[in-house]
Amino acid sequence: MPDSRRYAQFLLGKVFYPFVARLSSFTGVIALCFLITWLFAPEDLTQNQVYVFFLLFLAVGLWFTEAIPPFAVGILILVYLVYFLGSPVMESEAMDVSKYVNTWSSPVIWLLLGGFFLAESLKKCKLDTAILRWVLSKISPRPAIVLLGLMTLSLFGSMIMSNTATTAMILATVVPLCRNLGMQEPFSKAILLGVPTAAAVGGMGTIIGTPSNAIAVGALNTAGDDVSFGMWMVYGMVPAILLTFLTWRFLLYRFKTERRKIELSPSVSEDEADHGLGRDAKRISVVTLLLTVGLWITTPIHEFPVSAIAALPLVSLTVSGVINAEDLQRMPWDTLMLVSGGLALGLSLQETGLAEIFVDSIRDITLPLIPMIALLCFMTMVLSNIMSNTAASTIIVPLAILILPENAEFAAVAIALSASTALFLPVSTPPNALAYGTGLLEQSDFRSTGLIIGVAGPLVVITWVYLIKYVL
Repeated sequence: MPDSRRYAQFLLGKVFYPFVARLSSFTGVIALCFLITWLFAPEDLTQNQVYVFFLLFLAVGLWFTEAIPPFAVGILILVYLVYFLGSPVMESEAMDVSKYVNTWSSPVIWLLLGGFFLAESLKKCKLDTAILRWVLSKISPRPAIVLLGLMTLSLFGSMIMSNTATTAMILATVVPLCRNLGMQEPFSKAILLGVPTAAAVGGMGTIIGTPSNAIAVGALNTAGDDVSFGMWMVYGMVPAILLTFLTWRFLLYRFKTERRKIELSPSVSEDEADHGLGRDAKRISVVTLLLTVGLWITTPIHEFPVSAIAALPLVSLTVSGVINAEDLQRMPWDTLMLVSGGLALGLSLQETGLAEIFVDSIRDITLPLIPMIALLCFMTMVLSNIMSNTAASTIIVPLAILILPENAEFAAVAIALSASTALFLPVSTPPNALAYGTGLLEQSDFRSTGLIIGVAGPLVVITWVYLIKYVL
């Protein structure tokens, strides 16, 4: 009996106390936001502007504290806007709130959904691990080349797949090797830091690489500007490659190894690679991937909208049976909820005129173009280390577009790319968390790499985007 009582108390504590902690954080954020609104909201705000002012700080507070999951904040934003801005019960100037709900059908959402279908098909057909096996069979066993090969695969894989999925796939192969080498082997840490870093910055390369990129494209579309899929690759590929190379050189310097040869072989069998699907399914996946990405890149030639092209994998992969209902359930719908809520928040700031008020107050900071964008980019990088990079981009990108309307594309692209340079903490990105979860890294191991990328990343991004936009 005493044992059973102690076990019952253990289970109660395991379930009850985390719930109390989350509830306390949630109510604390709400109370703090009420206080901020009461003390700092300008007196001449309309009622709707007061509602959105409160919502802005509420969203930031919830994203920062993670009192509720990030996707739940996105849903809360949509519900809040519909009720407080569209309901006469709240005695507000009733607005047409359909525009906020319609962010679910934004071209950005369809573009991300197309990317999810492509990534899921590659994963289900085990084409990702097939590529991994092929790469590992071709690279030299020299430690420097092994590290470069793994980081390069992470870099390009995260441009189509999520950086989380790419990191998980590669770590599943290399962690057994790292455990065999032991924590005393410096090269183990080089691999476990290099893979998530390359995956994180690799998301810069395409619009679908990370939700931050999609947020920027969506905000620019709202402002009447358009960045094609191919143009985004021009902006993002070079910084991603440069930062990956910089990280590779730094890791080789910091974690020197005496080994001259690394035996690295993937732990994926041919039977597992088939995954119950025939060659036809794999051919359909490959053709769909190549055709979709090809059409995205050549958008300036044929002028089909990228969101319309995203329908190709949705139709092709479902009609052919490569993607079924169970696969659909596994897709990261929470990301779409987060992005939709973020788009709605940015739109509400503009529609109510609150963004203009913020911009007028910020305009008093008289800085030249480059220092102003550098300030915004480093602010995004710092915030992205302690909250979702999507959330940080959601807050800063719309304001930057209003602050710098004549340089909106430069500002939005640079800020979104800088969000991918936040790697200072184990929790800064899901890839970092996966690497830390192996138990082979300490929190301090992330700091030097995170500091270098956090400082050099925004500078590289600003320089390259400026050259492409205004010089070349």
